[in-house]
Amino acid sequence: MTTVICLLLVVFFLAMNAFFVVAEFALVRVRKSQVEVAVAEKRRGAEAAQEVTTHINAYLSACQLGITLASLAIGWLGEPAVSAVLEAPLLAAGLPEGAVAPICVAVGFVLITALHVIVGELIPKSFAIFSTEKYALHTAGPLRVFYKVTYPIMVVFNGITNGVMRLFGHDAADEHEVYTGDEIKLLIDESTESGLIEPEQNEFVDNIFDLGEKDAEAIMTPRTDVVCIDLEDSLQENLDTIHRYKYTRYPVVRGSKDHVVGFVHVKDLYGMAPDTPLSQWKIREMPAVPEGLAIARLLETLQQRHTEICVVIDEHGGTAGIVTMSDVMEQIVGRIDDEYVHDTDDDVVKEPDGSYLIDGALAIGDLEDILGFTPEEAEEVETAGGLLLALFDRIPDEGDMVVLEHKGTKVSFTVIAMDRLRIDRIRMVVQRPEE
Repeated sequence: MTTVICLLLVVFFLAMNAFFVVAEFALVRVRKSQVEVAVAEKRRGAEAAQEVTTHINAYLSACQLGITLASLAIGWLGEPAVSAVLEAPLLAAGLPEGAVAPICVAVGFVLITALHVIVGELIPKSFAIFSTEKYALHTAGPLRVFYKVTYPIMVVFNGITNGVMRLFGHDAADEHEVYTGDEIKLLIDESTESGLIEPEQNEFVDNIFDLGEKDAEAIMTPRTDVVCIDLEDSLQENLDTIHRYKYTRYPVVRGSKDHVVGFVHVKDLYGMAPDTPLSQWKIREMPAVPEGLAIARLLETLQQRHTEICVVIDEHGGTAGIVTMSDVMEQIVGRIDDEYVHDTDDDVVKEPDGSYLIDGALAIGDLEDILGFTPEEAEEVETAGGLLLALFDRIPDEGDMVVLEHKGTKVSFTVIAMDRLRIDRIRMVVQRPEE
């Protein structure tokens, strides 16, 4: 074989090595979602790429076989060819004949190794990393052809590999890459930092994964704030309740909030005579869920029962509150002005003297936003009123005051109004260190 032919074969096998390196890195790095989009757009090579990524282990083995064959061929042909090219010039330069052969071998080895690493490995790897999807589509077709040609060899090699793995107590690697919830959130965080995903979209995804960490009790409207239709009240009393609160849905109870029989939707009252007795009102089913039910399961319940409202039951079987579909959706998209949700603007009023008038039902998170810190006592409560009960450690009277201190910030709370045993209105004065 002439030196020229050997050098041409070296170039060919360098290109072959580079191809399989590109294919391997593109195959490992490309996401299945990228390939699926390419298939939907009917891009060239997309269907082949889908086949390759579906059977990733088999095709990775094909890449390794191709790289190994190319590397062996480069080493076998490259060093002798380079030595042959260098031999005549070195002899003509007057070097001793005994020194020429070792020099040619050393230079040939270094040169071929450098070409192999740089041209056959590093450069193609960089191309695959920076344009993963592009090269995954371009290399999938030829890779499939190579795999089919070498299929009998691959079956033997993979069989031996799996046998050795089983000897060491390991199963064959799963061809389908899966991610944990934390890994998905990390990937989305990285995409957000790079500008590929909007922060709001990132927040939605985080909220969805957090649905399993909260329960119905955390998002329900508490029993004390629930407005009901009572079957033991007169028709006029119930109509007055509907006209006063102007909600669209009302739980229906019999004598007590612990005896919920369903709910009425005001649209069902349209067209009915004003004197229609309660017994003829359309009362819809209102499912009951435990207060410890995870929000994700709560959402399933609402969907399966085709309803937008549930009654939440405490551990003693009594009514703890109600929860609506809007309460669930708020955990994903943020605050929604639902009929059962207090308007924060009304819940917090800043007075001219700098103090705050606060509704006792204000969510503890909204109160923390005003304070700028999270009180230790707030860990087990959900409202501003609940925080004061924890601070007082008793049921307070109107006019009672309690002081909370945190890193130099002094916050005084005064109970302005009570609704029986519930703290209804609070005055808050915040004194920060610089004031």
